[in-house]
Amino acid sequence: PYLADVSADCTLAKNEHGSSIKARAGGSVLLPCYCTDLHKKPETFTWQKLNTTRNTWEVISPESGQYRDRVQLVTGHSPGNLSLLISHLIKEDGGHYICAVKGSHIIIKLTLQGCTLVNHERPLRITAHTGGSVLLPCYCTDLHTTPEIFSGWKYKTVTNMWEEISSGSGQYRDRFQLVNGHSPGNLSLLISHLTEEDGGDYRCDSKGSGYTDIRLTVEGKTLFISAFLRSMCLDSLTS
Repeated sequence: PYLADVSADCTLAKNEHGSSIKARAGGSVLLPCYCTDLHKKPETFTWQKLNTTRNTWEVISPESGQYRDRVQLVTGHSPGNLSLLISHLIKEDGGHYICAVKGSHIIIKLTLQGCTLVNHERPLRITAHTGGSVLLPCYCTDLHTTPEIFSGWKYKTVTNMWEEISSGSGQYRDRFQLVNGHSPGNLSLLISHLTEEDGGDYRCDSKGSGYTDIRLTVEGKTLFISAFLRSMCLDSLTS
């Protein structure tokens, strides 16, 4: 636990409008707590988090529990700065925190912003052609947000069951790859060397973040060329 023993008076600076902080899952956040006089350090201080299940405040320790190796004090060389840095944020980190010294305390509410998939529960329709490639788009509304749990891409079978796609086996062997463009919130799937059998319903699934459904139609080259020739004929007749 975070405790300190220095004989000096400390009154914690408080935000008149309350303390509420938002952060992204997977990122880091600094919970501010400091004495009104940064040159003074309290006799003792502690950081705790509210356990809503037990309705009790639990001391935060960098050695154990969900915060192991993820929290540290960031004083900035000021003894009265008691701010706490939490890294690699997870959903369970959200909630109420208290920074307490003798006779003074502040409470901070931390809200974790997770990934919400674009086009959530709204199917997209995409048409591609055999032999080519297609990008199935799937991404968080905030591209800087990393999904807490990405369940991967799935394909609906003839029995209406969702089956996970694996690049190491089956019809997708070495033909698909995730293309994130260095954005952790981009979960798009690239399928190469398309065949007509690749057509069907696909789902990009992120637990707790929703899903994106895509219906892919793969047309044969003959059909594509015929449509192109018909278009050329129509253009010549109207010109």
